[in-house]
Amino acid sequence: MGLMSSPWPVDWTGWGPYMPPGYHLIWGWRIAAAVFLTALGSMTMLLAAFYDVRGKVQRMVKINIAAGWVFILAALAFFIIDLGRPERAGNIIFIGYPNGRLAQSWMDWGVLFLSGMVIWGIIDLAIIYIPSLAKAVLGRYVRTTQVVLDFLIMLTGIAATVYTAFLFAAAGGKSYWWNGSLPLLWLASGIAYGSAFSLFVARFFEKVPATVTVKTDGGASELVHVLHELSWIDLLGEIFEGFGWAIFIAVALANHYLSSLNLYELLFGTYAPYFWGFVISLGVAIPLLLEIALLRVNPLSRTAAIIIPIIFLAVMIGGYSLRYVVIATAYFHSPITPFYSAEPQWGPWWG
Repeated sequence: MGLMSSPWPVDWTGWGPYMPPGYHLIWGWRIAAAVFLTALGSMTMLLAAFYDVRGKVQRMVKINIAAGWVFILAALAFFIIDLGRPERAGNIIFIGYPNGRLAQSWMDWGVLFLSGMVIWGIIDLAIIYIPSLAKAVLGRYVRTTQVVLDFLIMLTGIAATVYTAFLFAAAGGKSYWWNGSLPLLWLASGIAYGSAFSLFVARFFEKVPATVTVKTDGGASELVHVLHELSWIDLLGEIFEGFGWAIFIAVALANHYLSSLNLYELLFGTYAPYFWGFVISLGVAIPLLLEIALLRVNPLSRTAAIIIPIIFLAVMIGGYSLRYVVIATAYFHSPITPFYSAEPQWGPWWG
């Protein structure tokens, strides 16, 4: 799908047909960015729709819809740029769909889901930011239309977030990706991205009433409740992400023997510093501990104003690193000896 990321000259050590991961990275940092932005945009819009249905934190809803829509467009841009022939990107729709590719390719489904997010976003943005136009076109059905859009955004957002997990699982010759825990890992981490972004937006951009210490102040009480709710969502996302990693590792160990070689590079080899440093420590452990601390303080306090940006940055950096290491380690090749079993890796659906 993309160009090789490291041209000649390439130095490596060892013997046999050993190629370093950077040389064989067909899907590299651009696809990792696309997959990360897809999850971030989808879950950001999903949480906006979730709170819009409930009629809460409307400023956060407006910002989330706009930002999430931009993230989805950026994801599509990265997907297209990574193509060997970017100018042919439209063939997926104009040639693939009429010829039945939708039933055969997860990539086609992905284009459908991402296009859906773009279309729902355009309509929702028009309703939110051009209310006079929405009123003229929809009349008294403006709110009904918006609620329908909110549910479409939530359903399509989940599909857009997890479809790349199935896309990787369908990649022949990569037993490392034949892992049933990938959808869980993708969805849990995506929820963490969206909730961390929403928490940051709600804390710093939502209107805070002048007297926030008075319990009878409905606005302040609602905002505090939403901030605590988003903290819980992010905390649960981090917990399930950790659980997803545990299952991913267990399945990789039990999978085809070549997947264990990739797993070794993830846990102890070339990519171990990225995995333990960025993905686990920065992306899971630190946000999890800070979310627990945040739940014990007033989210409108100065302490929370320091904690929330740290959570946001940690989750974003860890989130991109997660997508990158899962993609990159699948391309690692170890030295092949003359006595090494080199049987072809056929997909499990081929029997």
